[in-house]
Amino acid sequence: MTTTLGPPQALHQSSLPLERVLHSTNSGFILHRVGQLAYEFAAEGRRFSVDLLRYINESQEGVATSFAFEEAFGVRDRLHWFIHLKTPADYAILLNMVDHDLEFRRISDDDRLPHKGGGNWDKMFLHRSLHEDVLVPQHGMDHDDDDDDDDHHGGGTFVPPASSQLSQPPELRLNSATAGAIVVRTSDVKYELREEGRMFLAHWQHYVNEKLAGKVTATLYEQTWGQQDHLWQLIHLKSAEDYHELQALERGREMTAEIFERQRIHETKGGGTWDKLFIPASIKDTLLLPHAPNSDG
Repeated sequence: MTTTLGPPQALHQSSLPLERVLHSTNSGFILHRVGQLAYEFAAEGRRFSVDLLRYINESQEGVATSFAFEEAFGVRDRLHWFIHLKTPADYAILLNMVDHDLEFRRISDDDRLPHKGGGNWDKMFLHRSLHEDVLVPQHGMDHDDDDDDDDHHGGGTFVPPASSQLSQPPELRLNSATAGAIVVRTSDVKYELREEGRMFLAHWQHYVNEKLAGKVTATLYEQTWGQQDHLWQLIHLKSAEDYHELQALERGREMTAEIFERQRIHETKGGGTWDKLFIPASIKDTLLLPHAPNSDG
């Protein structure tokens, strides 16, 4: 008898069960970190990431959970990490670990390139390639449900977590821990249409989440302490193949009429549909696949 396994999940990078990790729909503050590995050190860099994340996730349970993803159909050997926290104050706990935790220092400082001239992470990544963005769940889109434990993960989040945007049943929701792939969609809303742009994205994701529940869960975030009105959507897919179903839904007659042809801009602002809400050519998609530790580290 042959057992068919589903696509790898980022949860496999942690020894903790789902109910004990932070992820994209129960956290209140997410650091999105990107780094470019040098080709010659790519395998070692992935192993370093696996070791570091495993230690962080186990030692900082309830404070931070980090998952690693690889960019697909983009730049080779570019890694993405989502570091999920409840509040910005929790970042201070991570900084204290970086400065004073001996095991963290050992993982970071050990020679991982003994046969390639010696060195560690600072040699594996290209200079100036490591950078971070702060993502905060878009608030004001809540679907209140006091019985939904996933909404607060014990409470105390910086803003309501992204689960508060969702009307999907909890058992059908996907997140950064359970998705087989994530489409990171970024866009720049025109300043004068910032509210209308957010309402369009909220309407878009509600429609998609309802029609593709169990296969797609889309959530919306604002970039905080960065570029004004630069928005992020995490479109969690059960598997990468589900992106084709999402495309088919978007191109269908029903969604076109309900979402894309609806007037979004009041006549006092000139009128118009969704395509006038965003800076031209600012909507960009990046497909991320969870790093599978057994592949090379």
